[in-house]
Amino acid sequence: MKSKLWIQSLDDVKKNPYDCQSQELFMNEALLLLDELFIKYDKYQRHFSVDERTLKKALWMLHLDILDTLRDCIDLLKKKKHRIVGKLFRDIQENIDLATLFWEQRRSNPANLAKWYENKVIPHRKFRQHLKNAKGNSAANYSRVIYEELSQWPHHCYVKLTNSYVLGGDDGNRIIYDGHWEILIPPQTISQYTWLIKDSILYFFSNVKSVGLIDWNEFTIFLNRTIQGLVFSKINNP
Repeated sequence: MKSKLWIQSLDDVKKNPYDCQSQELFMNEALLLLDELFIKYDKYQRHFSVDERTLKKALWMLHLDILDTLRDCIDLLKKKKHRIVGKLFRDIQENIDLATLFWEQRRSNPANLAKWYENKVIPHRKFRQHLKNAKGNSAANYSRVIYEELSQWPHHCYVKLTNSYVLGGDDGNRIIYDGHWEILIPPQTISQYTWLIKDSILYFFSNVKSVGLIDWNEFTIFLNRTIQGLVFSKINNP
């Protein structure tokens, strides 16, 4: 049985927060998928040399980093450590977009990959510029909006910090830090963070499918068996 979180919109999640059982079901399913993908990538152990500077090696390393971070996010959220998880969303997005940039520029502009191997930082604007050239302004603007939204966590914007506070007091308008008692953490907070993990996982899967480091058709069989009724084979890059 699949968790309803895989198919619900964020607005729906905000209006109808998940109960603990639904959240646990999603997290267990997500870990099954991520663990299976990790096993698929294991075939590249001892495959690359330390001096090798190939596209495949870069994609493998970036994907492993994404996999580890996503699994850490789920583990932290199970412990209701949502504040740490929020700071990792942009990290996941940056890695996926970097892998996409290297893959899509593999013939037209491999210079960014070469700079990456020289320990140069490839800023996210490089990816947005690539999107603008390849898919137009709307795609680039959408990526910018998402990136700016995710940047609010590591930059400690007020709206994100308020996720760790609830209202109480005699007038019901006094803020209380939810970490004071774990029981104070509202279900809608954990549900929204869980939804964002789901969104990150699906975005990552679109990149996995595109670059072809593993047999996507074989992995799709596992996906659809684990979460019946959700057709992952139609995942495409946004």
